[in-house]
Amino acid sequence: MKYYLSIIVIAWSTTLGQIDQIPSLTLEASEGESISLEKEVARGPMLIDFWALWCAPCLKAMRFLNEFEDRYRDDGFRVLAINLDTERSRSKVRNYVRSKGYDFLVAFDPSQESFRRMNGNSLPFTLLVDRTGTIVYRHVGYVPGDEKKLEKEIQSLLSSRTGSLPQFAR
Repeated sequence: MKYYLSIIVIAWSTTLGQIDQIPSLTLEASEGESISLEKEVARGPMLIDFWALWCAPCLKAMRFLNEFEDRYRDDGFRVLAINLDTERSRSKVRNYVRSKGYDFLVAFDPSQESFRRMNGNSLPFTLLVDRTGTIVYRHVGYVPGDEKKLEKEIQSLLSSRTGSLPQFAR
């Protein structure tokens, strides 16, 4: 009985604090320009991935993120990788992204405000968002094979995406 009660408590606590909408945020992109998360998401469905250079699973997953953007770009799909490393690591982050040939949008959040506001608790933390700003899928961590499930979720989102105007949490 205690076992089942523990499972119920864990399941219930993991749903507490989850948000359904992307908050309105401004981030600094890798080339120094400011980007509005609202505006980026309004352009089309997006995968938002929180990562850091010290996170080995994050680095393994990034290869697939780039493939997803390349494969579904013509459908309006894009990837935003939000780096959570310190301010001093920016040049290392830029060099890493360049050396791997990744062409998705990279932004910096050394204060981890966006991560906290989206209730992230572990890396990598991946969100799939429709053009209204609604979070349609969340995933924490990466093990080989996760990319297959994620791609199915992307395909599902693209086949049913909404054309309504964005509505963001403030």
